[in-house]
Amino acid sequence: MKTAFRLAFLAAVAVLGFWLWTIFFPGPEKLVLRKISSLATTATFSASDSNITRAAKAGNLVGYFTTDAQIIFDAPGQAARTLSGRDEIREAAYGGFASLPALKVQFLDVTVRIGTDKQTADVNCTARVTAGDSKDYGVQEMHFQLKKVEGVWLVIRAETVKTLS
Repeated sequence: MKTAFRLAFLAAVAVLGFWLWTIFFPGPEKLVLRKISSLATTATFSASDSNITRAAKAGNLVGYFTTDAQIIFDAPGQAARTLSGRDEIREAAYGGFASLPALKVQFLDVTVRIGTDKQTADVNCTARVTAGDSKDYGVQEMHFQLKKVEGVWLVIRAETVKTLS
């Protein structure tokens, strides 16, 4: 009886230890998923947000990208646009946050593939964007490439994926 109790206790301690390890030291996939989720949260703002809040969010948005990052946006019905570097991304973010009444960004169906070097990641997802207080939303397939820079995952390339229409 004592042996069975000890074995059960050791098994419970091992399971608890493993669970705590995964909480405090998550794998790269979880870190990348958190980064992408946080990017969507930072890009989202409501009509009730003040200009200072919007400017802060736009400034924070740039922190998700490397200094030489590229954003390639080519959605149906819109002119293709490429942003290169943090300065262009910052200008576009400030302009978008100032001109839109509200913006809600969600990344759905996120899949992460970590590179063999554990320093790069490819993320595919579906972006669902609602501008203003409209009930209509836009849906666009997205591809992100992330790189681990000084222990932090940063986006080096973000692009829309051309799909069949």
